[in-house]
Amino acid sequence: MRRTLNSLRGRVAVGATATVAVVLLLVGVVAVTSFADRERDRIDRQLTSRPAPELARALGAGPDGSDPVPGPPGDGAAAPAPGSGEPTTELGPRVLRPTGEYVRLISGGEVIRAVDAPPDLPVPEEPGLRTLSDGGTSYRSLARAAAPGALIEIGIDLDESDARIAELRDRLLLIGLAGVLLVAALSWWLAGLALRPLGALREEAGRVSGTDDLSKRVDPGKSPVEVEQLTDSINAMLARLEQSAADTQQALEATRRFAGDAGHELRTPMTALRANLGAIRRNPELDRAERAAALEQMEADAARMMRMLGTLQTLARGDSAAVLPQEQVELTALAGSAVESARRRHPSVGWRLEVPSGEIATEGWPDGLRAMIDNLLENAARHGRNGGEVAITVSGDGDSILVTVDDDGDGVPADQRDRIFDRFERGGSADADGSGLGLSLVRQQARLHGGEVTVGESPAGGARFRVSLSKTGPG
Repeated sequence: MRRTLNSLRGRVAVGATATVAVVLLLVGVVAVTSFADRERDRIDRQLTSRPAPELARALGAGPDGSDPVPGPPGDGAAAPAPGSGEPTTELGPRVLRPTGEYVRLISGGEVIRAVDAPPDLPVPEEPGLRTLSDGGTSYRSLARAAAPGALIEIGIDLDESDARIAELRDRLLLIGLAGVLLVAALSWWLAGLALRPLGALREEAGRVSGTDDLSKRVDPGKSPVEVEQLTDSINAMLARLEQSAADTQQALEATRRFAGDAGHELRTPMTALRANLGAIRRNPELDRAERAAALEQMEADAARMMRMLGTLQTLARGDSAAVLPQEQVELTALAGSAVESARRRHPSVGWRLEVPSGEIATEGWPDGLRAMIDNLLENAARHGRNGGEVAITVSGDGDSILVTVDDDGDGVPADQRDRIFDRFERGGSADADGSGLGLSLVRQQARLHGGEVTVGESPAGGARFRVSLSKTGPG
């Protein structure tokens, strides 16, 4: 029962029933009060409509309330001949008994004469309308001035009027109670009808929550606007959860791949480094030249590992692309800076940069784009001929940006052009210093920025790497 009342359906039904009950109570109070006032006005009009001489004749007194006739009223002592026009005391019994009225003649605070008046009824001291009670029955009375110092009072028993008021009150109470019960049942039914779409939504949401597939969505069906809005909010939340789960999974995969790649690729230089250290430790008598060669090799291995770790770190961040910062990147300036760095690393190579006079910008991750260009230039310098030339061109083509790098080496055989972008894949002419990760990073960053990388033949007979990027960035 408590759970039912705490439900939305129960609260709606209770609220509607309570509201109707209060309204019916107020209407009933107003109706009973208004009816009681009308009854009181009716009785007051009945009292005021009786003229004083008529009341005096009912008491056997004179028209002004004087007492010209001795003896009690109604004994016939003052009865004149019929048709004489004189007052008669027979009016009292004929008029008062059927209507429940009483009449009293009061003088000096005492009742002088009375017809059908209760003996214990209080005596009024001045003219006016009032309600009196003898302890069991209530009366409405009107006292009028008669002879000097005398009052003539007429009163009406209120039992009949009170009974009518009580009957109306009881009827309204029964009608109100029936109305409240009807409203309670109707509001319960209507609340259930109105909340039925929410029940369907709950079942649909339960079906979705019972599966591990976060791509499922709640179907609103033919629901009211409010339920559709709630469904849209739930689906938006599910979409965010799905994206969050995907980002988390992507980050975990990137972490696993980073650990696996690092272990795979660092094994060789670490082995060589360990071997050189062991040789120096075991042979303290090594001459200066051999020791210097071993130290130089160790330094080269350490540098190779540093480069490899940097590349792996960039790849790992690219694998978790959802957390990468995005900003406006000016590619002509970025390419110029990358060429200057490559010229310092490979001074024997001729470097040529071709960019338009205006700016060419895209929305993206600056570090990733710089790593992409650096690896393209490094690949061209390593695989081009000694003392050869590397050309890099940046151009805009509609909504796309093209970055082209040409070398004059042996090029990439057609049967290897798809595989060279795989991780740890080295071309046939790769030297020992290559990690097999550079071109994989190039493809990753190109795709992250809404583009792709392809390889073909350069005009000089070497390899041409062509990267297309979107000016608006990924998506």
